[in-house]
Amino acid sequence: MATIRKYRGKFNIQIRKKGYPFISKSFVSLTVAKKWATTTEADMERHLYVAIPDHTTVGELLERYRKEILPTHKGQQVERYRLGTLKRYFGPMRVTDLTAKEVANYRDIRLKEVSPASLKRELVIIRRVLTLASKDWGIALPQNPVKMIVLPKADQARTRRLEAGEEEILLQSTNQKLRRVIILALETAMRRGEILNIKKSHINYSKSVLLIPSTKTDHPRMNLFQVKR
Repeated sequence: MATIRKYRGKFNIQIRKKGYPFISKSFVSLTVAKKWATTTEADMERHLYVAIPDHTTVGELLERYRKEILPTHKGQQVERYRLGTLKRYFGPMRVTDLTAKEVANYRDIRLKEVSPASLKRELVIIRRVLTLASKDWGIALPQNPVKMIVLPKADQARTRRLEAGEEEILLQSTNQKLRRVIILALETAMRRGEILNIKKSHINYSKSVLLIPSTKTDHPRMNLFQVKR
């Protein structure tokens, strides 16, 4: 059974169980402390509990995610950039020191630099990493601190379209390669990743059809186009 005592304004949990090292952890909330103790003891009974070494860092978990999980995702380049941002802030921090307060501090700092929508995408990544660590990588975490903070409300979706004359100004101010991408995006409403993944084999000139095999919804689709001569 776990022992609970109040010490210096916090609730300290101590667990002693045969076959496991002595565990001591403190919480501000008694409810959270009891929940952690119950979950930890249950994991020990089922032989699922794995003690987190003191040297395990958030950066190591992010790096494992980058190597094992990221290659299976679309939009790897953007997600890899977000991982780098998270690693610069959380990288040296031990997993045992990652608290809701630390995540909230990161939230407040990043909101001065990026939009709420961009911040939410970053926090979703670290929440996913911690969930994987707990469920699939055998690292017992008392709680996921990202789930304990208030996430910012995302920006309203933009509905603005180019006004008269703006397309010409946009096309005249860029180079030839990017101009082609812009024209294709305006004519087809294709996503950036879809455009950049176009291959010659995807184009059927005789039928004026472009195959898009890899989409956000995982359902291939066809786009009609007009050949200008």
